[in-house]
Amino acid sequence: MNFRKINYGALGYLFFLLTACSQNEIFSGFHSFSGSQWPRNEKATFEVEVKDNTHRYDVCIEIRNNNNYPFRNLWLFVDITTPAKQQRTDTVNVELADIYGKWYGRGMSLYSYSFPFEQAINYPASGIYTYSVRQGMRAERLKGISDIGLTVVRRD
Repeated sequence: MNFRKINYGALGYLFFLLTACSQNEIFSGFHSFSGSQWPRNEKATFEVEVKDNTHRYDVCIEIRNNNNYPFRNLWLFVDITTPAKQQRTDTVNVELADIYGKWYGRGMSLYSYSFPFEQAINYPASGIYTYSVRQGMRAERLKGISDIGLTVVRRD
């Protein structure tokens, strides 16, 4: 009988954790590429509405790739535009596989990998922040990338 109480308690705690985490997420979105090929000139654009600029936030970039991706890494150019129309561009190198070719992330034939882009940042003002992500691999059509996403979570 005590065993059942422990299981219900554990399930309740797990439910609490899942709902608490989702309450802190202020944005989550994905951009899919046709045929799992990312054209060089195609941007993935995400508009993040920040209502409360008194908190700190974590920004993660999500990448979904398959076994057709020919490289271990992925270079990205991330353009950020503030509500005041100020712009900044960051260049990011994402390691997607180890030196033996084993993919990071979760999955079997489609791998989902999340990495921190910015941690504990303060947005200077409330409003819409636009993130545009471009691939920087110099391939006209980058094979094996099916989706790219962005998640913004408020820290407490």
